[in-house]
Amino acid sequence: MGWVMVGLAFTNMVVVFGIWYSFSVFFLALVQDFGWSRAVAASIFSIFIFCQSMTGPLAGRLMDTIGPRLTIPLGSLILSGSLVWVSQVDSLNQFRLAYGVAASLGVGLMGFSAHAAWLPRWFERQRGLSLGIATSGIGVGVLLLVPASEFIISQYGWRVAYLVLAGLVLGILLPLNLIFARRAPGDMGLEPDGGQKLSKTGLASPATMIVMDEAWVGKKWRLKEAVRTSRFWFLTAAIGFGSFCYQGVFMHAVAGMVDRGLEMSMAAMFLGTMGIMGSMGKISFGFISDRMGRELANTLAAVVATLGVFFIVILTPNALILALLFAVLFGFGYGAAAPLFPAVVADLFIGRSFGTIVTVIFLGSSVGGALGPLLMGLLRDITGQYNTSFEVALAMLWISCLLIWLAAPRKVRKIARGKQGADPGPTKQNAGS
Repeated sequence: MGWVMVGLAFTNMVVVFGIWYSFSVFFLALVQDFGWSRAVAASIFSIFIFCQSMTGPLAGRLMDTIGPRLTIPLGSLILSGSLVWVSQVDSLNQFRLAYGVAASLGVGLMGFSAHAAWLPRWFERQRGLSLGIATSGIGVGVLLLVPASEFIISQYGWRVAYLVLAGLVLGILLPLNLIFARRAPGDMGLEPDGGQKLSKTGLASPATMIVMDEAWVGKKWRLKEAVRTSRFWFLTAAIGFGSFCYQGVFMHAVAGMVDRGLEMSMAAMFLGTMGIMGSMGKISFGFISDRMGRELANTLAAVVATLGVFFIVILTPNALILALLFAVLFGFGYGAAAPLFPAVVADLFIGRSFGTIVTVIFLGSSVGGALGPLLMGLLRDITGQYNTSFEVALAMLWISCLLIWLAAPRKVRKIARGKQGADPGPTKQNAGS
């Protein structure tokens, strides 16, 4: 049944994040239609990022209590209604309110933070892989909905495109989640992956992770205890700096390629390529992290993403191979964030209050994710090119990488070497089991 939840989460991610990242093609249409500067247009997306992240703690609390079966359909109704509203606006402030605030509330109840508070309950041994598969839907959504949105915009206008996206949310996500979504395996009399005996928290005992810090693992973590630890703040900052880079680069990728001389349709196609490579990165780095550890997997991903950004910095109008290398490498590297960030939080703070803790930690993404697109757009307006913007984004990425090492999940639960599911040998028992 856990894999049914993964499939459902995958579908949610396809639609929600396809809409999210399609703003890259709406972005230039809005600049041209309303005559806004890029920084002003990017401010809409920054408000959206900030507000949806601020909704995270509410989503986490709802996931801990009423579960996804009601939380995600509620988000579906809010998001679809908001997109209909967006299609009718005719001023900057209306757009900021309809998209930046209202639509972000719907996304916040059914987006990444909500799923990060839900899926880890279904898996322990395959936590990284299951999150990787589920979040690979983000890339598929980019691959499908970004080019589709660009086509609809070019043929019928951006207002019609938003109406179509609203119909997808209402027609697909609302009924599927009402029918299939369940909060945790214990609600159905089931156990998490591998059939391990359930602990008192309703979660599986760490069969393939060696407990390195028995006192830490044995603690029944609640938010008020978690916020008193340095690891909580390292993770909050790491996710914030990482979101600055990933959201900023993704938001300005199409505009950056168009600035370098690519056609809009070609840039949208490469963004779709970036999305599908992100899906591959999510699965690959989720799998790697279950075997090599979260810190090392995250560092490898940062190296790959950095190489990708190098190619857009040196991109020239006729060098499509450079645009392809940017899309492939950055997309593959950026994909690691979706499975690894919640997996690291789960390794450290899993328990009955996990949904609340993880969504509060993910508030860091509200700051970084909002500032990234805004400041990168501002730097582009000031300098007339994107090189400085991309360089700043990479600096933020490597600060994030360092902070993950400082949070040191390996010092709490160490990945057992060898075949997954095999007996890792003598381990310290989780005191919460």
